[in-house]
Amino acid sequence: MDYRESLRYLLSFTDFEKLPGSAYSAANFDLRRMAELLSPLGNPHLSPRTVHIAGTKGKGSTAAMIASALSSAGYRTGLYTSPHLHTFRERMAVDGEMIEEETFADIVGRVRPAVEEVNRRHQYGELTTFEILTAVAFSFFDHCGVYYQ
Repeated sequence: MDYRESLRYLLSFTDFEKLPGSAYSAANFDLRRMAELLSPLGNPHLSPRTVHIAGTKGKGSTAAMIASALSSAGYRTGLYTSPHLHTFRERMAVDGEMIEEETFADIVGRVRPAVEEVNRRHQYGELTTFEILTAVAFSFFDHCGVYYQ
């Protein structure tokens, strides 16, 4: 799978960023899907320390400043933001460097079997583009050995 094929694959799932006004319901936003997806991947979200930023304004800027400060302090830092301006690769970076196309495609390819298994079981609904992309980011950060994400 190359970069363009990996993007086509990701975008073949429900994307709530492109469906404004979608009903918010437990069926649409059930975190058990993520637990099912991340478990066979080795739970990559549990290894690094995490800074989670919530709110309505300034999250991207705040995250970028925190990541920059931690990198300057000598920590290997992963930054995952949404949305992107030009390329999905902007959404995940380690120490300020965007994920490479080849690495992105490789990790999407490694995550894909787990995605297909979760969706095959369909126990908690199908995974969304954002959920899969989040698993890709966690896997990328795990691959890079980040200390903070």
